[in-house]
Amino acid sequence: MNDAMESLIAMMTMIMALLVVAGFIIALAVMRPRRRTAVAGGSLFPRAPSATRNAPREPEFLSRLPYARTAHLLEGDHRVLFAALNAAAPDDLAVLPHVRLTDILCVEPHTAQPERYQERIRDSVLDFVLCDTQTAAPRLAVLLAQPGAVRRTAFIDAALIGAGVPVLRLTRDELPSIDALALQITAALGLPVRSSPSLPDRPVWDERSKSAPVVSMPGVVVAPREPVRYVCGRCQRDISPRARHCPHCGATLAG
Repeated sequence: MNDAMESLIAMMTMIMALLVVAGFIIALAVMRPRRRTAVAGGSLFPRAPSATRNAPREPEFLSRLPYARTAHLLEGDHRVLFAALNAAAPDDLAVLPHVRLTDILCVEPHTAQPERYQERIRDSVLDFVLCDTQTAAPRLAVLLAQPGAVRRTAFIDAALIGAGVPVLRLTRDELPSIDALALQITAALGLPVRSSPSLPDRPVWDERSKSAPVVSMPGVVVAPREPVRYVCGRCQRDISPRARHCPHCGATLAG
């Protein structure tokens, strides 16, 4: 009886050993094709999907890209007005063209439905903005009149004036001379306007002409000293030198 049991156990042990060896051989046979594929492909990482392989490739490097510089940053009336503003603006103000309204205005905190008010100013671009050369603070918005957009113009003017940015509206067909433009800028900023003898106005640069306009220089005029007059840029009425708001029309005065 014991001999039979020992023979059975020996047989089962041999069968299990054979099964282990067979499993090891099968595993080697399965793993060997993968290794060959990896070596043949030159990479141990799985291949990319077909969608990635078929993706469009980046354009090849060109010795010269197909771009050309524009002749002028501004055209037409904007270029004429840009030159006039640079000649008429005070020395401490810089003239910036095509400024987005969202660059100088923002919705006040704790405003109900702020997205609605932000959306109303998102696509607006101002023709010119005069800003401080040291702090880049906006001081004056110079805009060309748009007869066909009365409601939009009124909204932009109200938004700027309410935020403390004066607005100077000009007509395309009747651009002022440089001297007249300088007086309008001074008045819009609420700066003191000093009376002076009438002198010939400097014309606005005409881009169609081949040379700069010739202006005759008058002789030196000695005038008696006159008191400085402070006026509001909106209503042109007298104000106090230290006033922050016009007592007549309520306009915010530039500091």
